[in-house]
Amino acid sequence: MTNKNVNKETITAAALDILHEKGLSHVTMRNVAAKLEVKAPALYWYIKDKQELLQLIAEHISTLITFPEPKENWEEEIVLLAMENRQVLLSIPDGAKIMMDTLPITDKRLTLINKTLEIFHRAHFPEDKIFYAATLISSYVTSFVLDEQTQEKMLEEMGVEEVYKQFTHAIMSIPKEVIPYVHHHMLYRKGKPNDEENFLIGLKIIIKGISAEIVNQ
Repeated sequence: MTNKNVNKETITAAALDILHEKGLSHVTMRNVAAKLEVKAPALYWYIKDKQELLQLIAEHISTLITFPEPKENWEEEIVLLAMENRQVLLSIPDGAKIMMDTLPITDKRLTLINKTLEIFHRAHFPEDKIFYAATLISSYVTSFVLDEQTQEKMLEEMGVEEVYKQFTHAIMSIPKEVIPYVHHHMLYRKGKPNDEENFLIGLKIIIKGISAEIVNQ
């Protein structure tokens, strides 16, 4: 028997509340049902399991992404879309992990994929390179944010000073002549290795690689 206060929209909202309040590990069918003040079986009229629950969250994430206006320069448009995608993923706890752990089979998510493919179509990319280019950009954004969110969680749990202390101790315990480049680039390094500046550097390297691949065809 259905409950008039329970539907996919209220289930999604409850799951998001739990996600923001307690984290991804607490997003369960039982906890969502408790949030909605119903028994867990009531949810099964609308979704079949936790995987579908995560699909709803992934679809919600996709609805938050605003597409940039079409640009004559495809590289500029891809950068704007990738930046928007990153910001949205960062706004949702474990947003990147949720996207990685779910299938792209919902309307808004497929629309997002279509938009990325469209950019390369408008740029007159060879047909056999479009899917490759779009997938590469998408994978980079999600993987980068996954690393960002994982690092952020670690810093919150361990504390910045403790993480810095362990890194320094580990590097200093190995002679400089054995790992000279680690000493040079990582010892005493401050700040986060993943941030907006580094995101853009990596993104632009990938874009140049894609451009070079097309030019050399």
